[in-house]
Amino acid sequence: MISLKEHFIKEPKEKIYAFYTRICLKPQEYSKITRQEIYNYLIKSYIADPEIILRLCNIEEINLLKLLLENSLTIRNNGYIEYLLMNNLLNNYLILATKDEYYIPEDLINPIKMAINLYNEEEYSLKDITDSVLLGLVRIHNVISIADLLGYLQKYNIIFDEKSLKSYLENSLRNNNLIKYIQYKKNPYLISLENMYYKDILALKKDIPPVYYTLEEIISYGKYKINLFKEPIFNFLCFLEQHLDPKFIAIIIDDLIIYAGFDLNNNEALKKIAGDIPELYESLKKIEPYFPIWLYNGHSKINIKSLK
Repeated sequence: MISLKEHFIKEPKEKIYAFYTRICLKPQEYSKITRQEIYNYLIKSYIADPEIILRLCNIEEINLLKLLLENSLTIRNNGYIEYLLMNNLLNNYLILATKDEYYIPEDLINPIKMAINLYNEEEYSLKDITDSVLLGLVRIHNVISIADLLGYLQKYNIIFDEKSLKSYLENSLRNNNLIKYIQYKKNPYLISLENMYYKDILALKKDIPPVYYTLEEIISYGKYKINLFKEPIFNFLCFLEQHLDPKFIAIIIDDLIIYAGFDLNNNEALKKIAGDIPELYESLKKIEPYFPIWLYNGHSKINIKSLK
């Protein structure tokens, strides 16, 4: 098992630098900072403010860090959800992996212990809900006006005005590489950084009332990209987990999100997503209508019901 410092020597500098710019308010230019200096900055920052570590994680990931402080975890390919959570921890450089195990590198053990000691479950539960709802709404819509967003949030009893929302987003480490506040043609929007299609979506959007999602469903989109509270989607995920490695499940779901988002209705494209496997293709055809359509403000083809 190697340390984070040793890992940084092998990691592409572009990837390390991108993470560093998420943490640092005034980052140095790429050409003027070394891997070692980035590493030193991160460790120094975590020790000075261990809550940075908590702000990078959702509650499930914090609980996984607690487990990993006690022991490494075997990589079991247990499923899509575990894969997403572990991948987030890996991408945030809070854990590393061997061929067989996930573990906390030795040079992060003390900072993570310090963070866990500061962890207040009730406080972070509220923050976790807010972060998940913001990300979930953006994943459903791809791009959403701030006015519409504030209206949705109010219906879920999450109260912001535009100024406080902008400030919250600027300080959100968990979401700052996934969503972004922008001004487009003099209007403020929140856009997806996972799927950068906002200009196309805004050009093609139609004025159709959006489908209603419960708070739990929005949170599911924010945490896992899919609505696990729809039984067909849950059953579909179970079907995939019986046959595929979680890494390939994630690729299929990401492709299906874009396919449904643009309402493509293209059988050849869907066959490619299915890898030309007939059984998988038939499953994708059945499940695709349950995914949000970005062009219709998150409008599902099934069980359409306006927000009231």
